[in-house]
Amino acid sequence: MTRWTSLASTALCVATLWLGCAMDDPRTSVDAIHVNEQPTAVDAIERLDTREVQPVVVPPLTELLGHVTPAKDSAFAELPARVSSRIGLFLRTEALEAFLEMYDAAEKDGIILTALSATRPFSHQAFIWNRKWKHPQAMGMAPLARARDILKYSSMPGTSRHHWGTDVDIYSLEPSDFDAGEGAKVVAWLRSHAGTFGFVEVYTEDEHRTGYQPEAWHWSYIPLSGPFLQAINDANDKGTLPPLEGFEGAFVADSLHVIRDYVNGINATLGE
Repeated sequence: MTRWTSLASTALCVATLWLGCAMDDPRTSVDAIHVNEQPTAVDAIERLDTREVQPVVVPPLTELLGHVTPAKDSAFAELPARVSSRIGLFLRTEALEAFLEMYDAAEKDGIILTALSATRPFSHQAFIWNRKWKHPQAMGMAPLARARDILKYSSMPGTSRHHWGTDVDIYSLEPSDFDAGEGAKVVAWLRSHAGTFGFVEVYTEDEHRTGYQPEAWHWSYIPLSGPFLQAINDANDKGTLPPLEGFEGAFVADSLHVIRDYVNGINATLGE
């Protein structure tokens, strides 16, 4: 992969931005790969220090909060039909190029990494959130409890990593589908190889991690998402992050410490 010849400074940046990694075992059977082993940031640096990563241009904060139209933005490109479950899925161009390389490598090993979801603008995330907020089973719950229940698997609009154009959901959105069979092979391959292409599993099974439930399907292109997360944290620390608003139940966001516990509730090894 010619575009991955690296600079030493990139490796240092990678360490700072909490990169995930991959193991070296190329086998794809569930028995051959230790599915529950989680790579460390040190491993990631060793794997990524041979890559050439272009200087990252962090988008305006409004884009990171989801106010973007991927289909009309030249920074994004649509996923080809051969790798996605439906038309209209977009990623930032660099993330898409890396995903396609990863997809092709997996396919050679007999693994199909079908993308189910990618970039989601604020309006899309608000639709998902509001639908769950107004669900009959949720209507009897107190606002805080209702929000916590939704936040098990869905982000508040304005806080989703899917706003960034760097994250993709792969294979299935059902946790049990990764416990055995083809789903177990998919996640085993990803945990073994995805770091080679810059992708990390952010919502792992980690007792020290806060926020969302584990999501074996959610993978993030960390060379971009790392700096994007840092930009959000910097704005939050400076008090310049716009308030979360424009959706049902937004008034509980501060009480739930959404930025601290959910946006930053990621794979603990990424901060080592």
